[in-house]
Amino acid sequence: MIEMIIDSKLLASMAPKITNGVINILQDVSAGIKQALREDINTYIGNFVDKYSKIKTFLFSEERHNFYDVYFPLSLKGRNKEMQVPDNPDKLFAEHNFITLLGHAGCGKTMILRHLFLSACSKSSKIPLVIELRKLKGFNGSFIDFVANKVFNFKLSQNENIFNRMLKTGNFLFLLDGYDEIAIDQKDKLTHDLENFFDSYHNNYFLLTSRPGAGAETFERFDNYHVCILSDSQVLDFIDKQLVNGCEEDLELASKIKALLSESKNNPFMKYMSSPLLLSMFILTYNEHPELPKHISSFYYNVFDTLHSKHDAKSKAGGYQHEKKSKLSQDEIRLLLEAFCFVSYMQSTYEFSPEYLHAILPKIIERLKVASKVNDVIYDLSVAISILVQDGTSYVFPHRSLQEYFAASYIAHSREEIKKTIYTKKLIKTGRYERITFWRLCEELDSSCFLQYFIIPSLEIFLEELTKMNDRSLSLSANIFFNYLEQTTTHVAKSDEKYFLFRTGNFYETITRYVHIPNFINKKLSVVIHNEVEKVAPLFINNKRTCFDSKDKSKDILVFYEDIGIYNVAEEYKNSLEKKIKEINDLLASMRDDSDALIDLI
Repeated sequence: MIEMIIDSKLLASMAPKITNGVINILQDVSAGIKQALREDINTYIGNFVDKYSKIKTFLFSEERHNFYDVYFPLSLKGRNKEMQVPDNPDKLFAEHNFITLLGHAGCGKTMILRHLFLSACSKSSKIPLVIELRKLKGFNGSFIDFVANKVFNFKLSQNENIFNRMLKTGNFLFLLDGYDEIAIDQKDKLTHDLENFFDSYHNNYFLLTSRPGAGAETFERFDNYHVCILSDSQVLDFIDKQLVNGCEEDLELASKIKALLSESKNNPFMKYMSSPLLLSMFILTYNEHPELPKHISSFYYNVFDTLHSKHDAKSKAGGYQHEKKSKLSQDEIRLLLEAFCFVSYMQSTYEFSPEYLHAILPKIIERLKVASKVNDVIYDLSVAISILVQDGTSYVFPHRSLQEYFAASYIAHSREEIKKTIYTKKLIKTGRYERITFWRLCEELDSSCFLQYFIIPSLEIFLEELTKMNDRSLSLSANIFFNYLEQTTTHVAKSDEKYFLFRTGNFYETITRYVHIPNFINKKLSVVIHNEVEKVAPLFINNKRTCFDSKDKSKDILVFYEDIGIYNVAEEYKNSLEKKIKEINDLLASMRDDSDALIDLI
């Protein structure tokens, strides 16, 4: 177990690092500016010490607990090694200054980041600075402006020299949280800003967290580490960790849950228990729903049901329940949540300021024709039900997966013509891999319409783009391959004498992964790059390029692709896509036949 002290001493231990690592280097700066800088950095770090040292979790939403009372150490897996999250961040950066921390919803990325920040305060050689990337939504400026303004309280135009000198010391650890939470309309610009920042201040340590597929993997300087899922033994240890300090009832609860999980190895839902967040949700809901559901959407319904009606009754003496100030029924609150989550999720808004809530909720309340005041609704969602939690002055869901569930539920309960409009025109055709969780929920709750109006049309458009004869001097198979490279923004690239395959976030690559189409092309290219690098290297040397342009059809490139047999693989890929479209159409036809058969029974 990692032993950490979190109190006033933690922040006090930062003072020498700030003074010796930054302030003393600025020899020609006035004493007044040095003191202001010292205070600004201390204030910024102190805010996160206060925020991160105590925590409300899904299980413990009533009061803040000491972070290390609930923190569970996880493992990370890189390209060539696996390691437990260290107790000192410097060990993570022993070989490289740039680390990407990747993991799916609820895997524990943010908990790891909190731990790395807190441990850095007392143990790292660097000064830790947390930047929550979602906070840049609505910020009118560049990333470097944001850092200067929010961290150091600088107006960059007036203090650019001091700012640059500080950051070029390399004495900082930047913990950049939530690359996948960047608003879509800011993504390209902010990515460019980040790359410039990394290049300018590369002597610092950088940790970037993201869900896979959002594009964070493609930053050239970064080594990618994936958060490992809980092993079977860790699942049991995690349950003990969350409940071991509780009362006798909690210890009995832990015993019952572990027994159920041990008996349920063949339940398809068991795979979700390897997620710390979903396992926490299951612990919360167990008393009211003591079984493993078969579908993730059913599980989220259980979570809402428990939070709304049952949690207080089971956790408070005398069956106490929080008063619902809004006077809305459970069904009314559910409808309101569905509408709110649909609107906010489609807007890529995951953090809700009071201004945002007061702008959106009155319109939803009016549309739903429910009688309630906005402040009462906010109170119920954040206090009585605790499905929203306060984060500074704003509100967030305990995890975005809850927002995704209610957004998908809103679509499922809409009229079919509305569903068609949403699936064909409103769902953002993004390459963000994290959308897969949302798509899976849509398919569970609204299978027929989701497949008919979203999946099949998307795959058919992709197939049409793949098979276009854009270059009639080449065969159909060759055209398919070059079209694939362009449509999926796939490249072969070189970095530090290594050759690798990379893709920027792309809708078609993501949706084919969602429907489990084997990616023969990428697999073939990856094998060739790894095993036959002598064939790849001359193309870079002779042409002085850092990556293959997807439109490059020079002689050397064409001969290379012909030699490795990639055109035949492209034909196989096209065939697998056609086969998948037929399978889904057959499934829809079967679903319609089943419905007709049931109607005939009436």
